[in-house]
Amino acid sequence: MAEGFALKWLQDHHQEGWLAISAGVFAPSGMPTSPETMRALSHHGISFEGSSTPLTREMATAATIVVCMSASHLSAVKQFTEQAVLLDPTGDISDPIGSGQSVYDDLANQMEQLVAQTLERVVT
Repeated sequence: MAEGFALKWLQDHHQEGWLAISAGVFAPSGMPTSPETMRALSHHGISFEGSSTPLTREMATAATIVVCMSASHLSAVKQFTEQAVLLDPTGDISDPIGSGQSVYDDLANQMEQLVAQTLERVVT
C-alpha cells in the first residue's frame, strides 16, 4: 500500500529519478498484493498490483531512505543501514491482514497522509 501511495505522490509532484519499492523485513517472496489492498488503493485513484519481496542488505544500503511500518522492522533494518525511519513517528502501523475491507480503507487513508508527509521531508 505504501509503495502505491509513494509512486502516486512522486508522479503527482513531478519527482523524477526516485524509485519507491516495497520490501518486507519478514516477507516471503512472490505473494500477490491482497485484493483488499488493491481495492483500498483504487478508492484513491491508484491502480496497483505487485508481489511481496524480502528486503535485502543491498536494497537497504542503496536506498536514500527505508521507511518502516513498525519498531521491530526498524530495528531489523537498522542492522543494514542508519537511513531508516518509522512511517508513523508516533508508533507502529498495524498489519491489516485477515481484517475486513473497512480496516484496509482506514489504513489507506492514514497511509496516504503519512507517505506524503514523509516524502515531502525527504524529496524537498
